[in-house]
Amino acid sequence: MHARVSPHRWVMLLLLLSIPFSPFTKKSAAADGETLFRQQCGTCHSVKKDDGPRAGPPLYGVIGRRAGTADGFEYSDALRGAGFAWDAGHLEHWLANSNQFVPGSYMNYRQDDDSVRKSIVQFLESSAKR
Repeated sequence: MHARVSPHRWVMLLLLLSIPFSPFTKKSAAADGETLFRQQCGTCHSVKKDDGPRAGPPLYGVIGRRAGTADGFEYSDALRGAGFAWDAGHLEHWLANSNQFVPGSYMNYRQDDDSVRKSIVQFLESSAKR
């Protein structure tokens, strides 16, 4: 024998299912970017003000900084001579394929997922400012 569900419970269930649900709010999108940064970048880079270079340069203050100029890090000739300052667009191109964007650079990173790149860049824009 099946349990009978009352009509008002069906209505409540349908109403709940019709509510648009997005697990990504602005706050969680930023948290997602931080998580992605830690997973994919955090071993080699830091966004903390007083951290020095690791395997890669520190990213504190990267937005607006001329490429290849962080103190204490030995950059490739290609990146030192790149001639641009980091902004969201340059960072996205870099994360999409670093060696294609700046041929001859030491870093070899390629992220095909546009949403991952954007989340990491948003995190850097909010957390790596001077």
